[in-house]
Amino acid sequence: MDSISREFCQQLRLARRAKGLTQADLARLVGCQQSAISMMEAGQTTALGRETLAKMAVELGVTWAAASEPAVPVVARQLGQAHCPDPECPSNVPFVVNGTLVFWPRPQPGSHGSHCAYCGEVMARLCPNCGAAALPGACCRVCGASYVPPPVKGDADVETWAAARRRQIAEWRALLGAVSVESS
Repeated sequence: MDSISREFCQQLRLARRAKGLTQADLARLVGCQQSAISMMEAGQTTALGRETLAKMAVELGVTWAAASEPAVPVVARQLGQAHCPDPECPSNVPFVVNGTLVFWPRPQPGSHGSHCAYCGEVMARLCPNCGAAALPGACCRVCGASYVPPPVKGDADVETWAAARRRQIAEWRALLGAVSVESS
């Protein structure tokens, strides 16, 4: 049995759930025991061999990023969590972490749409750096890149800019809340 990364185990689990398969269903499809899939999804990275993992990847639409890097998967587009890639969109809240500007994408109303409910931009579901499925959070869990690239602001103080932007977003939300109450 070969060792694989915990991230790949998680990608397989997410893909299985997205397809609506139980562990037992997947076990029947790839010819292994349900308990082995359970162990693999729980992070026991040696529970299944490469041949079985390859069958699982095909069934679930998960591909290896490169033959030389078998532990970094790329998941089919429909599995990533949708987020707006525009840093100026009010759905992306800026924060500064260790001096780096990152954006936390807010959940979208009706998140199954292909366009941002706030600004109309085409939604992204993959990491712009490595192509892995986007998961909840500000950064890719595979490569660490930010899902939303920071806007080019020159020599601006990022902490001051992020705080001002968060205040602006809060004002927009308050204004939108007042408008929706008035229209009810």
